Amino acid sequence: MDPERRWARRAGPLNPQTMTSIPVSELQQIPFIDAANLQGRTLSSLTFFVHGEWHMWLPAGKGVVKVKGLPAEGYYFGDAPAHESDAFLEVLDFVAQRCAWGGVIRPFQGLMEDFFNLGATVRKFDLLAEHSFALGTSASRLVITELEYLFSLCRSVFDLLQEIIAAQWDTVKLFDESISKRHLPPSFAKMCLDGLRPRSVEEIQSKFRVPEPLAAFYVRRAPFFQMLRASRDRFMHGGVTLNLVFVTEKGFALPRSMAPFSGFGVWTEEHMLPNELCSLRPAIGHLILETLRVCEDYATTCQAVIQHPPPMAPGLRLFARGYFNQALSDCMKAVEHCEWWPTSPARTSG
Repeated sequence: MDPERRWARRAGPLNPQTMTSIPVSELQQIPFIDAANLQGRTLSSLTFFVHGEWHMWLPAGKGVVKVKGLPAEGYYFGDAPAHESDAFLEVLDFVAQRCAWGGVIRPFQGLMEDFFNLGATVRKFDLLAEHSFALGTSASRLVITELEYLFSLCRSVFDLLQEIIAAQWDTVKLFDESISKRHLPPSFAKMCLDGLRPRSVEEIQSKFRVPEPLAAFYVRRAPFFQMLRASRDRFMHGGVTLNLVFVTEKGFALPRSMAPFSGFGVWTEEHMLPNELCSLRPAIGHLILETLRVCEDYATTCQAVIQHPPPMAPGLRLFARGYFNQALSDCMKAVEHCEWWPTSPARTSG
């Protein structure tokens, strides 16, 4: 066995209680981090890929020990992705590098896990599509339950994101120091909605005393959030099921008029079946893509209004190595061309 792979492990965010017990003098042996400038922040990974080589440290007692290894699934700081499928999201890099204080770590861990869960969910759709004819009519029920989970998963990303914002808000300095900050709620809905009505930029600024760019972020993203929340609530609490999923030779399909998918704007006449059935695949990709765009929008906006400390791993970026990154990427790319699933032998045999 390759000695590098013998130590392959899941490299995820480190326990803040563990990290606070490691003296800075111990962390200084890691050449890729600015150990003297952590400012109470928690390192999200002790795994690095620099100049084409892996470097991994593990917490050991009151210190760290270097081992030979590479992540099987997890996050690492690198000067480049180790593999073309390793993903980069600005929001994950931003939080890991700039604002990983104690209160941020728990929701950040949830956000990191949800990114991998999105990939796993997409892969389950792919597997179901590959074996849809063998599964027969039961395939629809399996797809329905997975769709309900996907809506819930995307919905949860919003509150995890808001928890991260709220957790750092009381401690950071704004570029506009004339703003007297108020404690922010950990609920995205409470920030952008007044009951069922979206708040305006001016209302958000007045109620929560946030800079105009951040208030505008909530206004921009409120419509998609409302759709997710309403859909999730209908499926999870309202007794409404997604009972119109069809199995076709091209993969799973939905009626063109089916809400909320009909409003996504991802279906084209060219790819529609004669009976106005449309591919479920780009609809799934749209849900995920828009959810991740919200996260990236937040990262860009937040850096424009908050004075954050310098990065903890200067010159490096945080990458995600997941089992299903390629499936996730392929699904999001399917949105652009309204693609169906690739034809598989399992669907065409018999």
